Amino acid sequence: MTVEGKRVVDELGHVYELEKKLGSGGQGTVFAVKGGKLAVKILSDRSRRDYLRLQLRQVRMLFDLGGLPIATPKEMLKPPRLGYVMELLTGMVPLSNLINVPKNINCLVEWYLEGGGLRRRLLLLAHCSETLSQLHGKGLVYTDPSPDNIFVSADVDAHEIWLIDADNLHYESSASSINCYTPGWGAPELVMEKSGANTLTDAHAFAVIAFKTLCLVHPLMGDMVNDGEPELETQAEIGNLPWIDDPEDTINSTNQGFPRNIVLSPGLSKLCQRSFKAGLKEPKQRPGIAQWTEKLYSAADVTIHCPECNSTYYANQRFCPWCKHPRPTFVLIKIQRWEPLAGRFKEQEALQVVALTSSEPLILTSRIVSGRTGIDSHNPNIELILEGENIKVRSLNGQCFWLTSEGRPRVETEIRDRWLRFPAQPGQYGSWLLHFGNLDYSHRLATFNLVRGANV
Repeated sequence: MTVEGKRVVDELGHVYELEKKLGSGGQGTVFAVKGGKLAVKILSDRSRRDYLRLQLRQVRMLFDLGGLPIATPKEMLKPPRLGYVMELLTGMVPLSNLINVPKNINCLVEWYLEGGGLRRRLLLLAHCSETLSQLHGKGLVYTDPSPDNIFVSADVDAHEIWLIDADNLHYESSASSINCYTPGWGAPELVMEKSGANTLTDAHAFAVIAFKTLCLVHPLMGDMVNDGEPELETQAEIGNLPWIDDPEDTINSTNQGFPRNIVLSPGLSKLCQRSFKAGLKEPKQRPGIAQWTEKLYSAADVTIHCPECNSTYYANQRFCPWCKHPRPTFVLIKIQRWEPLAGRFKEQEALQVVALTSSEPLILTSRIVSGRTGIDSHNPNIELILEGENIKVRSLNGQCFWLTSEGRPRVETEIRDRWLRFPAQPGQYGSWLLHFGNLDYSHRLATFNLVRGANV
């Protein structure tokens, strides 16, 4: 469809002038509306006009989004057009802008970093999976996740996401007969028409999106597919070929994309193996969306900032993988649980691990401090700054926190909105404890270990 000068009319008689195409999904194309914070989706399946018109009306009444970043239909288009008008935040672009490498790019690394680099991609994906997980928690299926219907902030310093393709939202119990997907992102059972959309088909599409956003290569399209007959692409999509990083069958491997140890944390690597090996043809073996949310946030938590090239990378790398600058000094913060009856924290596996460098402050949100999930998990609680080999800490939410020392004599200090400084020490987890709750009750706390730079 050519959109220059095209106008569409909704059922209330409002006229909308269409501008550039923003993206396309399994059932239609989305266009920006001139002069406003709106977009129009024009659906292509005219043979199902009555069904789709009824479905769009139902979507508007389906449920309370509860603040989720999803653009629901505002008004239906007047025939002969089939589609709807929806809100669109300004300053948003399709996630595909961070996946589809322009042909005129000379340096892939520079292009990757110009899009915000590793940490930004991890956070955008985490916010997206968090939204999908909350939909699934309401018993809803998104149906057709793809990089063209996931919008992200155009500003590389922002991490907002917006799902724009709401016309396929269904309760899972009613989605068994709905078979809609965007080629390249659909689960094998959808491609083969053996299943309708459900939370696990959403999970497959998201896994592909996450892998390609981070690694810049499709997990199922290796050299065998790219250099072979077109039919091999279909064979890969339905799970008849091994995925590109299958450790037991390398027939479809590739050197395309970034090395996985640079862009995938160990936790994310395990999710990919489960998604694209056992889970490729056995949906029940796939990780659910909530598991992706957890591992994406955990991966972002252990990224550090390079003072040389301003990129971000995993703290387990001794040198910046993008520019080879030595890793700076940082503090590894373990989140553990305080058991008052034991008198100290148990020597348990860390609930979470977070990295702190001197180049940027660290905000501990409710996700870290109290294990919250969902919208409330992003509320700021505590700010930390590393200065030399000392840490400054203050409360951001008015709550009183406690800093204690396991040394002699024992120190107990209130943390409020004024900065308090304490030393960070190498290999000394537990010498200073930042308590997130009353010392008399079970709660989370932070322990600190100073890791000196690679050139120190």
